[in-house]
Amino acid sequence: MPTLETVRLTFPGGLHVGTRGVNLEESGVSIPSDTLFAALMDVYRRDGGNPEAWLQPFPSARLTQPGETADVDCWERSSGDDAPFLLTTAFPFVGGVRFFPVPLPLRSLFTDETLKAHRKEIGAIRFVSEGILRQALESRGLDDLLFPADCPTEPSGAAALQQGVCWLLTDELDDLPEHFRKGVGRRSGYTALRHHRVYATTRVPRVTISRISSASQIYHAGRVCFAPGCGLWFGIQWRAPGTPVGQVTYRETVTRLLALLGDEGLGGERTSGYGGFQFEVGETLSLPDPSPGGLMLLLSRYHPRGNELPAALASALAYSLTPVGGWLRTHGAAAQRRRRVWLVTEGSVVHAVGDGPWGDVVDTRPVYRGSAPSFGLDHPVWRHGLALGVGFKEARDG
Repeated sequence: MPTLETVRLTFPGGLHVGTRGVNLEESGVSIPSDTLFAALMDVYRRDGGNPEAWLQPFPSARLTQPGETADVDCWERSSGDDAPFLLTTAFPFVGGVRFFPVPLPLRSLFTDETLKAHRKEIGAIRFVSEGILRQALESRGLDDLLFPADCPTEPSGAAALQQGVCWLLTDELDDLPEHFRKGVGRRSGYTALRHHRVYATTRVPRVTISRISSASQIYHAGRVCFAPGCGLWFGIQWRAPGTPVGQVTYRETVTRLLALLGDEGLGGERTSGYGGFQFEVGETLSLPDPSPGGLMLLLSRYHPRGNELPAALASALAYSLTPVGGWLRTHGAAAQRRRRVWLVTEGSVVHAVGDGPWGDVVDTRPVYRGSAPSFGLDHPVWRHGLALGVGFKEARDG
């Protein structure tokens, strides 16, 4: 079973996570695994570490020679399977209840009658608790656990938070913060529970001043604020925590980097106080292991290696892709846009090709094409695409 060391992040000043294709006024709620890895690697470099030494044990795909078109690029692939650790995406937690991405084949775990009667409620779910997740991993029917559409109705086995965005078992209600549990046990209490906000997305007015004319221009930035006792958590699967990097081990290095990141902040708009956090290493979590050739539910983003395609996705139960681009920063060079890479999203259920680890860390440095294609930088720009998945049983008829 993969054992995850859980890390809880609380954000006193709020958080801004940019979403490609969405303007500054919007913000994502979770922090993708590739963003977490990039932040750790960046602060490691600025703390005096060698990024090449940091990356050396991880399977990677480095662009060595750009071509006039992308299909003739030359790549150097490292097939090393010695990744010291794997990361999940950071998902919400509420008190002692951790939430996970909703499995994309969730609809297959309901009968047609339930889907017809509760399609709207099922479609609104974004996060499920550990109790719901374990039921889904076994491909058990979830009809009896769906929270009632009628708020005043007392739930028989499950409840909801954040207007139905977060789904949890009634057995897990005791682990919620006290202010969430007020009145639970009465019908009015369950109504209030449904309306409790785990997080709120707001638009904060900001102003920019012209350096030439001193004219002001107002704009808005999105910010996610978490309720007391709530925040984000992510898991680290340590595969070789004692592997040295520099003078210390990866485990010691990651702990130090999290402390530095807590002061600097994660995400955007950090100069305005967004993204600063306190972290706490919590209990370990064991989940079912994927079996080679079987199905796995992704808790991270995933960039399949060439030898994992098309098998990983051709017969996947359900998956979605997201384009990941954005801006990069580097010492001594102007900000540039990274090359866009497509990643399989969290919650997808794909095939585990081989024994793992699955995926790689891919070079996304900018390339300027033409008669003499050239790199925009003299060093790679890495994007994490190693999968952290858990075993998912395929439903059997009868």
